[in-house]
Amino acid sequence: MPSAHVDTPRLRRYRNSHLYRSIGRLLRVYNRRLIEELHRRGFEDFSPAFPPLLSNLDTAGSHIGTLARRAGVTRQAAGQLLRQIEGCGYIERLDSPHDTRATMVRFTARGRKLLANVLEIIEALDTEFALAIGAKAYGQVREGLFVVAERVDPGGALEPGE
Repeated sequence: MPSAHVDTPRLRRYRNSHLYRSIGRLLRVYNRRLIEELHRRGFEDFSPAFPPLLSNLDTAGSHIGTLARRAGVTRQAAGQLLRQIEGCGYIERLDSPHDTRATMVRFTARGRKLLANVLEIIEALDTEFALAIGAKAYGQVREGLFVVAERVDPGGALEPGE
C-alpha cells in the first residue's frame, strides 16, 4: 500500500482502482437511479434512506433484529427508520408468532407493488450496466461478487427461496 506522501495523481489512481471505492460509486449511482425511477413511477415518498432495510426484508417477513444486522445498523436505528417506512405504507409490523418479545416486519400490498417495481428497475439497470463490459463479463462480475459476499458474510443473505 502506498504511503500518504505519494504524489496526488498516483494516490488518486490507487484509491480509484480498489474495490471499496468502485463498489461505493456503483452503489451510489444504482440507488440514485433506482430512487429517481421509483419517484417517476409514483412512489414519491420513497426515501434514499429506505433501501438498506427494504433490500434486506424477506418477502415472508423478517425480525427487526435480522434487518438491523443485515443492514449494518443498530436495532434502535432500524426501528426508527422502519417507523418512517411504515408511515409511507410499505411495511407493517406484527408480533412474531414464535417469539413474543420480537417484532416481525413484512411488506404491505403497497410494499409488494413497490418491490415488483424495484425488481423491474434492477433488471433494467443491470442490462444497462452490462453494456459497459458486455453481458458475459458482467455476469461473471455479479457471480464473483456473490461468491465473495457468501464467503465473508454468509449471515447477510436472504432466507432460502427469496
